[in-house]
Amino acid sequence: MNDINFDLKTSESKNLGQIFKSYVKYWPIIAVSVIACLVFVFIYLRYISQNQYEVNSTIYLKSISSGKNIGDNESFRDFGLIKVTQSLEDEIGIITSSGIIEEVITENLLNISFYHKGNIKDVEIYGEEVPVQIFIDEKADSVPYDQFIDLTFIDETSYQLTTEFEEEELNSIHTFGETVNTKYGIITILKKPEVIDITNYDPLKFVLTDKEQLITTYLGNLSVYPDNDTGSLLRMTFVTTHKTKGEDIVSKLIDTYIKRTIKYENELAENTIKVIDNRLKLLSGEIENVEKSVVDFKTRNVVTDVSSNADSYLQQANDYKEKASDYQSQINILSQIEETLLNGTIENSIGGGFSINDRTLTDQISKYNATLLERQNLSQSAVTSNPMIVKLDATLSNLRQSILQNVQSTKNGLSLAQRNLQDNASRYDARLARVPGMEKQLLDISRDKSTKEGLYLYLLQKREEEVLSLAAPASSTRVINQPKAGLYPISPNKKLTYLAGLLIGLFLPISAIYFKNTFNTNITSAEEINNLTETPIVGEIPRHTGPKLIVAKQIEHEEQSQTLELFRLLRFNLEYLKKDRKNQTLLITSSVKGEGKTFIASNLALSLASIGEKVALLSLDLRQPTLMSCFNLDEKLGITDFIIKKGIDKESLFQNYNDIPNLKLIGAGMVVGQISTTLLHERIGVLINDLKNEFDRIIIDTAPIGLVSDAYALNPYVDSTIYVVRNNFTKKEHIRIVDNIYTNSKLNNCMILLNETEPKEAYN
Repeated sequence: MNDINFDLKTSESKNLGQIFKSYVKYWPIIAVSVIACLVFVFIYLRYISQNQYEVNSTIYLKSISSGKNIGDNESFRDFGLIKVTQSLEDEIGIITSSGIIEEVITENLLNISFYHKGNIKDVEIYGEEVPVQIFIDEKADSVPYDQFIDLTFIDETSYQLTTEFEEEELNSIHTFGETVNTKYGIITILKKPEVIDITNYDPLKFVLTDKEQLITTYLGNLSVYPDNDTGSLLRMTFVTTHKTKGEDIVSKLIDTYIKRTIKYENELAENTIKVIDNRLKLLSGEIENVEKSVVDFKTRNVVTDVSSNADSYLQQANDYKEKASDYQSQINILSQIEETLLNGTIENSIGGGFSINDRTLTDQISKYNATLLERQNLSQSAVTSNPMIVKLDATLSNLRQSILQNVQSTKNGLSLAQRNLQDNASRYDARLARVPGMEKQLLDISRDKSTKEGLYLYLLQKREEEVLSLAAPASSTRVINQPKAGLYPISPNKKLTYLAGLLIGLFLPISAIYFKNTFNTNITSAEEINNLTETPIVGEIPRHTGPKLIVAKQIEHEEQSQTLELFRLLRFNLEYLKKDRKNQTLLITSSVKGEGKTFIASNLALSLASIGEKVALLSLDLRQPTLMSCFNLDEKLGITDFIIKKGIDKESLFQNYNDIPNLKLIGAGMVVGQISTTLLHERIGVLINDLKNEFDRIIIDTAPIGLVSDAYALNPYVDSTIYVVRNNFTKKEHIRIVDNIYTNSKLNNCMILLNETEPKEAYN
């Protein structure tokens, strides 16, 4: 149960104030660490680190295509002559390709860097700051990659090169424009035309970097991404150590991208024109063949215009049918007249003569009807045999015979003419029936011709557009924001770096203190004791050097010290913390040897004696007694002698120290074998009880309770127990012992005294 309580106490969270207090005592170490880290940050920012700036630019892609036209390209793209892409990612891939970066580096000699020599670090220079142009043959057998070469200007025409190559220092003087063949490479240095007096420029150094390595570095520093989710804006960022150089790199990167785009578009336009020319030649022949097909078709079918010919065919057919119908009417009338003549008598008149188009026949019928009328009139007044009637009958018979012959002859003629008309009408109907097929054939031929002519004209138009695009090339890319470097470096961030230095300066000592405290198994403060046990702390005694009896020395010399004051405070606390009895008998013990229990017992006795109390100091650490040696006294008769030898009274046990009359010391006595049994002897009780009647205080120095159980035998005789814990010496696990003692009241009125704490600032 006690172990469980102990574990619970050790697992409790510390009070924040206690934690803070545990670190504050190390403030000098923390302050030194913080100052050292801040000084290191200053040195790093001033002399070691390189400022990095971010160059930003924005470009706009008007049309993300592989070709370009002045007009609208949609229909032409549909035709298939231009392949397009609508992916910004593809354009980003082109911009960030190693080929464009390599071209930028090669054309602008960016793989040669220049520096001003400084006392601590070199400073990169670029552009107008560099008075020369340097060309290095990278195809030579020896190329000075990463070889720093010093360049000193002697006069307007000569310069000196200095470098260390293969552990040999090389110096050589040359003239501007001369091709220098050295051990480390072939170099040509030209003075820039705008430089007037090159001797005014300070010496510099230059270095050649491998292009592949530089390409990888530049691509790592370059970022290209869409500026928004829906538009065609691209944002470009480039990290550089030199503002002007970074702006030039981004600017030349954009120029190279635009130049390559225009070149590609022009090549595509030229190839497109070739394709169009070939297609125009082919279409020209096809159109000629189609026109010939139209001529052959019209010649073969004897038509000029199918629609107008169809109308003519219809009109002719209707005319023939109308005439055939008229003939049929005449034939019908003639058939009636014929039937009348064949079936009737001379007394029957002949009708329909007025409808016949034959004038002769009409006259005969009229004459016949007139003769018949005359006979009928005559027969009313004469008989049949009348010669006039007989003559009229003969005339009528002849007329009937003549009319019948004429009718039959006319009827046959009309029938023949009607058949001819019907044949002609059928022929035109047949021609008319062929018109839809002819129209379809001619329409197909005309549609083919129209399609080829339209495509021919379309290709002619597009060819002119491509020719114009070549004559006036324009890029589909527009620079919205020119490359511009930021005013302040993005790396290193001075504020964050100093903050990091401050935090590291705090973290290192605090973490070291934390791990020290975590892995330290010793007691380091009263707060730790409070966290580990409920046993009250009666006081603290600071760390000291010199004689063990410091209270005696200070009393003797009438000195005031923090230690003396704390022993006085200990006296007060002993009275304040007592329960229901007088703290007359005090037992001084500890966990192990070396925690200062004898020192505490000795000085506490002297402190009490100094205020006039009669004090008896007993050495009951019978195993390793050291009390008397602290007072430079010999071990004469002692407690074991009093127990074992009869006839020895307590007065013979007393020893004095420095003529302090109210302080009596009693030594351990002779060495005995059964110490535990000896401490249980009744003579111990007799001695202590007698001392209580004579002395105000009885202080007992006993053996460490963490090693032996001697102190428990003395518990019936003591009023309070002072358990000495030595700072940075007593193990935390030893607090289990005192906690167990206090919780289970194994020793009366147990209290802890913390020994050898850090001295505190004194008051006055």
